[in-house]
Amino acid sequence: MTRGLTALAFVLSLVAPPVAAQSIPADSTEVIVKGAARPKLADTATPPPLDVFVKPPRIEQIALSADGGRIAFVTWTDGLHILAIYNVADNSRTVVRLADAPLSAISWLDKDHILLSSTLTGLRGTCPSGTDQRLADGAAQMNLRAVIDPAKADSVANADAQARALSALRTPGCVQFGVRAQDAVTVVDLRTAKGTTLGNKLSEFDNLALGLPRPIIVDGKMQVMGAFLEMRAKSIAGQPTRRVYLWRTDPDTGIGRLVNDGGGDLDRENRYVDDWLFDASGQILARSLYSFRNETFSIEIRKDKGWTPVLTRKIVGKDRTFAPFLAGLGRDGASLLLLDIEPGTEGSARRFHYYELSADGKRSEALDPDDATRDRPIFHPETGALAGFERDGETPTYIFFDPDLAEYYKLAVDTAPGQAVRVAAMARDPRQMILFDQGGDDPGSWHYYDFAAGKRVDIGSHYPAVPMEWVASQRSIQYKARDGMDIHALLTLPPKGDAKNRALVVLPHDGPLAHDARGFDWLAQLLASRGYVVLQPNYRGSDGYGTAYTDAGTGEWAGRMLGDLADGVRALSAQGLIDPGRVCIAGRGYGGYAALMGAESHDGPYRCAASIGGISDLSAYSSAIKSRALADEIAPLKADPKQSRSFRADPASPSRLRTYLGAADLAAISPLQQVKQAHIPVLLIHGGRDADVSPSQSHALRDALRAAGKAVTAIDLPDCDHDLTKESCRLATAQGLVDFLTQYNPPN
Repeated sequence: MTRGLTALAFVLSLVAPPVAAQSIPADSTEVIVKGAARPKLADTATPPPLDVFVKPPRIEQIALSADGGRIAFVTWTDGLHILAIYNVADNSRTVVRLADAPLSAISWLDKDHILLSSTLTGLRGTCPSGTDQRLADGAAQMNLRAVIDPAKADSVANADAQARALSALRTPGCVQFGVRAQDAVTVVDLRTAKGTTLGNKLSEFDNLALGLPRPIIVDGKMQVMGAFLEMRAKSIAGQPTRRVYLWRTDPDTGIGRLVNDGGGDLDRENRYVDDWLFDASGQILARSLYSFRNETFSIEIRKDKGWTPVLTRKIVGKDRTFAPFLAGLGRDGASLLLLDIEPGTEGSARRFHYYELSADGKRSEALDPDDATRDRPIFHPETGALAGFERDGETPTYIFFDPDLAEYYKLAVDTAPGQAVRVAAMARDPRQMILFDQGGDDPGSWHYYDFAAGKRVDIGSHYPAVPMEWVASQRSIQYKARDGMDIHALLTLPPKGDAKNRALVVLPHDGPLAHDARGFDWLAQLLASRGYVVLQPNYRGSDGYGTAYTDAGTGEWAGRMLGDLADGVRALSAQGLIDPGRVCIAGRGYGGYAALMGAESHDGPYRCAASIGGISDLSAYSSAIKSRALADEIAPLKADPKQSRSFRADPASPSRLRTYLGAADLAAISPLQQVKQAHIPVLLIHGGRDADVSPSQSHALRDALRAAGKAVTAIDLPDCDHDLTKESCRLATAQGLVDFLTQYNPPN
């Protein structure tokens, strides 16, 4: 955690060295282009080179200004990282060159300023980042013993009395009670094409934004306001080592001033305020705080120029108590929207929901019917009140409380029947929006709609380098597993020739707490262009289809989850789409594990297996992720980079891994311990910078397979991470995989 915070703190220089804003003439190469019709392929057509498929998507991030008149998006052009601005009214364009640092989100502050952010997940509480609760507790006990009179050390009453007396003199104890987003943020001034880092001019210490700061208007001027974490190494005057303050900042200079919430926040005596909700004018509506004296967490609302608690919860360290998180305003615009734990769920079974908290302290029933970690709140762009939820899945779905917004979203979805349509951005007038649609034969395209004015702008294709005729068709399918369960999957068909008796590549997703969604998948598309049918099973245990579907993976890591993959092969074979004798399996992470297990199963349908950053030794993998145990016990969540007050399930959660593994003997289901059973050729590809699955997982298996005289090909990618973020890493992976498949499972 500490290493991540340090890296985030120094990723703030998001704007490249001095570059003037550039107006692009109307007759130059268009940044915003219209899509092309799909031509039909000739039988003699040659597929495009592999590097066409591994290029990054054209648009990295996109945002719409509040007035609906300007579109901002981040893209790559000729190797340059570019922020492009498009004016809808006059078709003018402006570009600002950015540094190469990755971005999580962009948003408009006003017509002249854009906020760039990079997000990590941190623990919420009073401890220095990275501090382990158990170590901190031990240190506190040792310090206490050192100041107690040795002659009376056996007196419990004396120890308790001195402990109470010392509580006002020493730094408050370390306690954690949740997770939060920690953001490096830069404001780009479009008038000067210069960036200002927020957080390094607020005090003598570096400060890190907790969530995305929001624009407010003060005396007619736009300011940026939000909570910032003061990154100190040592305690001062008995205060927590890391403190959170509310700051109002000038976006042009980065210089800010502390905001006094009127509740003693600036003094911080015996309490720790860590979050605030405020409106567009900067008026504070609610706050959350932790009391050191009675070890309680409270949410308070502003009332009669003071603060009134409406929810109080005792924080018990050994129970890893979760403190509710202020997510926004409720449906009526007056109640508070909370992300909170479902009562009665503990440990790996912890579930989270969104609730409304009224001014009289009453908490509503759960607003989301399934699980908050799949739902992203939608707030009305004019009122700020909760209007509905966007749900992740094979295609995005929407639940609405606001009937007008529901109608506008219906108009959006109806623009591309049969495709997965997502509302990517919305103006203050919700009839103005940016849509992203993909699936079927569409690799993904961006569009601006003004439904009130009847105006549409085609922003362009997500993958313009791929010739339209070589975009493989994708469809959603279902098939029966051997126990009768319906399994969801995506099927990608070769763009040339009939889909009959073809070679198949099974491509299970990583996770397992994840899912393959409708849309362009670079590896599936690349393989289809080479003549393979590609099956991407969303096996039981995947998310996106409801809690029951995910829970069906409990204890099935090496059981029915793997069986679901083989059952998909049998279903396609029964339809005549594929040749059951020409099937290989490939995958990354858990998908790589599934491929390796397929290589060692003699009743499986595979003739070769490829693991990309896969897991071969479950004991070593389980030990490696134990460092995340503290955060996992409180809340197995990670910050949602698309929305600062939203969280997603953490797929690398140790408790989730235990749920999937059940009571299995790890040695018995680890490919490394079963190498003698390997009976088909194996390909191992692993990145040297893989922080999720250690490269040693593939190296140990490579050595064991070679020692056992098995057919194994190993490719090391020294400068690549788990997700193959770099284009060069995807290309090396693609080339290695295609060469391997061509040798052991040729498409023709």
